Amino acid sequence: MEGKLMIISWTLYPWSTGSAVIVNNIAKQFDRNQLVMLGETPSNKYVNSWPDNYPKIYYVNPNINLYGRGQTHLRWINIRETINKICEVIKKENVNKLLCIFPDDFYLYAAFRVSKKMDIPLYTWFHNTYLDNYSGYRRLFAKWFQPKIFEVSQKIFVMSDGMKEYYKMRYPTNKFETLVHGFDLPKSELIISKTNFENKITFAYTGSLNESCRDAAVRLAKVISKKSDFELHVFGEQNAKVFKSYGIKESEMKVYGFLSELDFHNKLKSCDIMLLPHGFDGDRTQVEYDTIFPTRTIPLLVSGKPILAHSPKGVFLTNFLNEHDCALNVDIKSEEAIYKAIDLLCNDEILVERIVCNAIRTSKIFQLENVADKLKKSLEN
Repeated sequence: MEGKLMIISWTLYPWSTGSAVIVNNIAKQFDRNQLVMLGETPSNKYVNSWPDNYPKIYYVNPNINLYGRGQTHLRWINIRETINKICEVIKKENVNKLLCIFPDDFYLYAAFRVSKKMDIPLYTWFHNTYLDNYSGYRRLFAKWFQPKIFEVSQKIFVMSDGMKEYYKMRYPTNKFETLVHGFDLPKSELIISKTNFENKITFAYTGSLNESCRDAAVRLAKVISKKSDFELHVFGEQNAKVFKSYGIKESEMKVYGFLSELDFHNKLKSCDIMLLPHGFDGDRTQVEYDTIFPTRTIPLLVSGKPILAHSPKGVFLTNFLNEHDCALNVDIKSEEAIYKAIDLLCNDEILVERIVCNAIRTSKIFQLENVADKLKKSLEN
C-alpha cells in the first residue's frame, strides 16, 4: 500500500471494546511506516504496553466531565480543537488517507471535517448502522450527516453482508463493501475438543451484554441457572453484574475478569458449550437487529466446542448460521426449546461433530491476514 493511512476510532488499544479489538487486530498487519492511529485517551486504569514496532497511536481527549456526566454531549464544544489536533498529527506523520470507524459520530464528523480541510481522501467503516439507531437531536443530526458522509466517502466498508444489502437498497451506490471483523485465528487443521458430558456441563458467555442481545442472553442464563448440573461461565465482570440484575445469583456463575488473549481462549475452550445470543426484543431498531453480526461469534467458531445460538428467524446472524450449518440455533422465545437443544448437544455426537467442523471451516472467513489484505487492496483502488 502506497502512502500512509490514519485510522481514526473512538476507542483503540488499550480499550477493550469490540471496535478497539477489531482495529488493533488490523493495525498489526500494517508496517509502522504505513499506518498511524488516533483515538480517545483511555482511562488511567489501563496499562499501555503497545509494542514499539506496531503502528504508532496518538490520543485526544475532547471530554468535558460535569460531575461525572455529560461526556457524550459536552465534548462537541471541543470539536474544533479535536480537528486541529488531528490535522497536526497528519502533518507530522505525512498521512495521505483517512479511515474512520463508526460507531461514534463525534469522531466520524471530525474525520469528515479533517478530510475537507486537509484535502485527504476519506474512507469509512461502519460497525453498526447509524441513522437508524439514534433519536432526538442526534437523529436530526444523523439525518443530515449520514447521506453527507456516504457521499464524500471514497468507499464505505460495512461489517456484514446484511448491512451491505440494507444500505444498497437505501443508497444506490457501488461504494459499499463488506469488510468483516478480522481475528488472528489458528491456521492448523480441524481440531475438535471432545467434551465429557457426564460431569457438570459448563456454558461459556462472552462479548458485550447490551440491548443487541440482552433478552436472549438472560433467557439462556435463566435456563442454565435452574439446573444443578449446569454451570454458567461468564467472561467479563460487567456481564456478571447485568445477569445479577436479572436474578441470576453470583453462586450460579463462575466469573472471569480481564484475561490475556491466550488465557481467554484457553478458558473458553475448557467450557463445554458456547452461548451465542441475538436479541429478539429491545431498544434497538429492527434494522439493527436484522443486520448486526456479533463480534463474539468469531472466537466461538474456533473454540472446538458446539455453539448454542439463540437468534430469531430472518435476521442476518440466523441466516449466516443456517447457511454454514455451524451452530444449533433456537429461533423461538422458549425455555423448553432451549432445554431440548442442550439435550441434543449432550447426546448427539454426530450433530456436534458436524457443526463444530463446519464452525472451524467457517472461521476462515475472518482470518486476519485475508481481511487486512482486502482492506489494503481496497484502499488502492
